[in-house]
Amino acid sequence: MVQTQNTPLLSIRRTSVVLIGVLILTGWLQISIAQNPAADEEQIKQLERDRQDAFIRNDVNTLDRDTADDYTTINGSGKLSAKPQMMQNLRQAKTKVLSVKLDDLKARIYGDTAVLTGDYRDVNVREGVQRETHALFTRVFVKKNGHWQAVAYQQTAVLDR
Repeated sequence: MVQTQNTPLLSIRRTSVVLIGVLILTGWLQISIAQNPAADEEQIKQLERDRQDAFIRNDVNTLDRDTADDYTTINGSGKLSAKPQMMQNLRQAKTKVLSVKLDDLKARIYGDTAVLTGDYRDVNVREGVQRETHALFTRVFVKKNGHWQAVAYQQTAVLDR
């Protein structure tokens, strides 16, 4: 039989290991998870800029990946559509976005949900006719399996004077 010495140092080590385990399990100690609201908000703003760049490039795969299957959108005219219709329109290139300008982006994070608002302007071509859009918008993102996806979008047309 092997005997171990029960030294004060060994007892302190055991107690420390148990204490650290308890802290991790109860959520008191967060390892490598920095709570930084400003960084999270900036990440959401960047997601929107990247999303708009994908529209300009007509990057259907990126938009498909970053859009939830139950996504809904309400355009500036009040028309409701869902992801399948949006993806079909993109694949058929019914509308080509030539440029986008985003201003006054404000992101708020609520756990695994983010709400982004802002001012949107674009130049686009639909059915051969070039036009400009100016709208205020709200987009909602939800984090699923560690990945943010757009779940809803609503635009309100701004009547420029």
